[in-house]
Amino acid sequence: MNSILCCRDIQIRQEVHKLGVLILLWRRQLGMTQYQLADKSGLAQSYISDLESGAIDPRWSTIYRVVSGLGQMSVQDFLNGPQTIRTLRIH
Repeated sequence: MNSILCCRDIQIRQEVHKLGVLILLWRRQLGMTQYQLADKSGLAQSYISDLESGAIDPRWSTIYRVVSGLGQMSVQDFLNGPQTIRTLRIH
């Protein structure tokens, strides 16, 4: 296996995992269950669970649906993470 492709695959998996963690953190910050987020985003609860665990590499259209389901925030705000995470990054 090409080592460059292997490293790239690892980086992609890490980014997908980070995205899932962001979804989980925002959902919890907003006091939502997976079922509530699924309902508001038009996705299945099992899909939300797979996203949060990093099992799925979503399309951008799916990310927009999730962000929309989380409420009134921009994708940039979503990617920056909840305030509690931003505070941890500063220290």
